[in-house]
Amino acid sequence: MPKLLALLVCERVIIDRQDMPSLINVFQKMNVPLTDAPLPERAVSPARWSVFTLWQHEESEVEKAFTQLLEVVLPDGEVFLKAEQEFKASTPEDLQSKITMEFGTLPIWQEGFIDVRVSLKDSNEPGQVYKFAVKHIRKETDVKSSSA
Repeated sequence: MPKLLALLVCERVIIDRQDMPSLINVFQKMNVPLTDAPLPERAVSPARWSVFTLWQHEESEVEKAFTQLLEVVLPDGEVFLKAEQEFKASTPEDLQSKITMEFGTLPIWQEGFIDVRVSLKDSNEPGQVYKFAVKHIRKETDVKSSSA
């Protein structure tokens, strides 16, 4: 079975002509500024974001297909989304598979850690988890002091 070498969540992944990845703005914490109006129920940010994984294959796995399973789990345990991606090492000269999964909305209605869970379909191995925080930043109210 391939081994997961990297699991990162970021704003964008760019793959150059030599098939080398560049990750832009790796997520650690997502600050969500709030106004005086309440945050809508099940609010999402229309931001594009990506999950990048890098898998290491054994030589015996060349041309063998595997399926990556991905779940995005909210702080309360609700699964926000699920996705699958088939991949394989196609040549013995490159035993790594790079997968970029792109999404168009980011759940922001709950504060806390969002878990991005990745595993292999039909594997008994435990998956890996990447966590990043969603923090609601409330507008500070003006405090007026009076002097007598």
